[in-house]
Amino acid sequence: MTGIDPVAQKLLYSIMQFNKGKWRQHKPHGRNHNEIMVLACLLHGAHPGERMDWRDNPPDFESHLNQEHPGLKVSEISALLRVKSPTITPVIRGLEDEGLVERTMDPEDRRAVRITITDAGRAIIRAAHEERMATFNRLVEHLGEADSLQLAELLSKVYTFFDTQVSPSSDSTKQGDETTEHRNDAPEQGDDTP
Repeated sequence: MTGIDPVAQKLLYSIMQFNKGKWRQHKPHGRNHNEIMVLACLLHGAHPGERMDWRDNPPDFESHLNQEHPGLKVSEISALLRVKSPTITPVIRGLEDEGLVERTMDPEDRRAVRITITDAGRAIIRAAHEERMATFNRLVEHLGEADSLQLAELLSKVYTFFDTQVSPSSDSTKQGDETTEHRNDAPEQGDDTP
């Protein structure tokens, strides 16, 4: 076992705080995290955090909100969110019961069903986005613009590090440019939390 680096330990504990923070329990527009993530995937046809490289050019939310997508299969939603399909199925069923999503037949495969977002679902995403942006606007006021931009850049580097250099099955990598483990391109069936 290697020695404990106090800087690495401080960084670890700082990141761990986000898992227990009150912001994780917040329900934007009264919706839980899983519901928002499924609706966002359906809205964008992709994972909402990976739809584009927006570090230099933030996305135009309104144009994304109004784009039409053919919908996604349940297996595609679970792959995008890196969870098992049985985790997503009850979320989709609940959203469907409320009229926020609907099931349609896949025109290319009559045995397959696609899930699409409805106008009511789009309204939920719009309201949740506005609520989140109000919170992050306050964060920018709190930190200041320079620190906010620096934080965004650092968080992007953290994401890239964990997504490309750290294997989910191992927490050890070689120092330097070479890594002993690389992320598998297959979707992870993770902890069932989208």
